[in-house]
Formats: sequence, structure tokens, C-alpha cells
Amino acid sequence: MNGLVRRFRAVVAMWIFVGSGGFLLTAFLGLALLTQSGPFAPASTFSIDAEFRPGAEVKRRDTGVRPGNLLILATPATVDADSVRCTGKSRVYTTGEQRTVELTGARPEGTAAVMRGRPDGGGGAREFTPVLATDGVSWMGIDFISCTGDGAEAFALTSAKGIQSDNFRLGTGVVLLLLAPVLLGLGLLALYVTRKWNREAALRGESTSWPYR
Repeated sequence: MNGLVRRFRAVVAMWIFVGSGGFLLTAFLGLALLTQSGPFAPASTFSIDAEFRPGAEVKRRDTGVRPGNLLILATPATVDADSVRCTGKSRVYTTGEQRTVELTGARPEGTAAVMRGRPDGGGGAREFTPVLATDGVSWMGIDFISCTGDGAEAFALTSAKGIQSDNFRLGTGVVLLLLAPVLLGLGLLALYVTRKWNREAALRGESTSWPYR
């Protein structure tokens, strides 16, 4: 049997392990996504990139949050998210003008109702509640951020990138669960074909050891 055919049969035989292993892995990940468990559980901790009191203005440059989605949290965790209002202001131009915009968004998906902050400087974890996740805010023209809310003692800023939305979990979980039986089918097909070739080789008196030829 020529070398090309031998290599092809070896690849087919390897799919017995690839298919069975891939089936178990994709099925596990799919179930974890749909049940929001393990590494796909709602985010319960976050890094405090900036913290400020209600009504105070925090400089954008001091937040450490890169352009993109922004997550705003309030403490104590009992703060009513619907009462929170956040604004962004530009610097004062030479003309004396200062633009003000309201940061719009909604209570974020993919986060726990209560999250614990991880201050870089230590001091222990405190409980916050996510109140606002902005949708692709451009930092152009925003130099200061401030928030107010009923009962809020402080606000914290962090990046919303990496937080998995419910739609992401649902879509990815369904795709993986649909892919799992496909991988299992390919593995079973590879097993069937490999056994068939082994039987044919045995009838011809050829070696059937790995790699069988």
C-alpha cells in the first residue's frame, strides 16, 4: 500500500479520538454556557479602575478604562439602578464652552446582582451593584464623568469588555450543542471505517497493527 493511502488511513483513525474527545468537550462547554455555570457564570468580581463620590467629577485619563464599553457600579449594593444618572463633560475650550452629554445604557447583562470590587491598593473587597453599561461610548469629547443616584455612597468605573451577555451565552451554547453530535458522528464513522479496513487487511494477511496497513 503506498505511503499516501497509509497516511490517509492514519488520519481517519485519529478522528476516532478527535471525534470522541471533541464531542465531550463541546457538549461540556455548551451546557456550561446555557446553564451559566463554571467559567461562564455571571461576573461577580471586578477591578476598580476609578472610584468617585456622587456628584464628583473623575478625569477620564485617571480611569484607566480604554475606549469602548464602560461599566458603572454603585455602592452600597442596595442602590436603585433606575435612579442613577451619569454624565460626561468635555474640557473647557478656549471659548469657554463645555459640552455635556448623558451617558445612556442599561443595567448590564452577564453580571451578578452584587459584585465585589478588587481595589488595586488592597483594603478589602466591598459590594457594588452594576447600574449602567454604556454601549460603545466614544471617549472623544469626554474628559470628565460624574454620577448621582438615590442612596449612593460612591461609584466605581471599570471596563465592560469581556463580560458575556445572555445572548452570547445562548447563541454560543446552542452552536456548541449542535456541533457536539456532529463530532461524535465523525468519530463513530472513523471507527467504523477503520474496523472495516482492518478486517479487509486481515483477510489479505496484512498487518493490522498501529498504524495498520
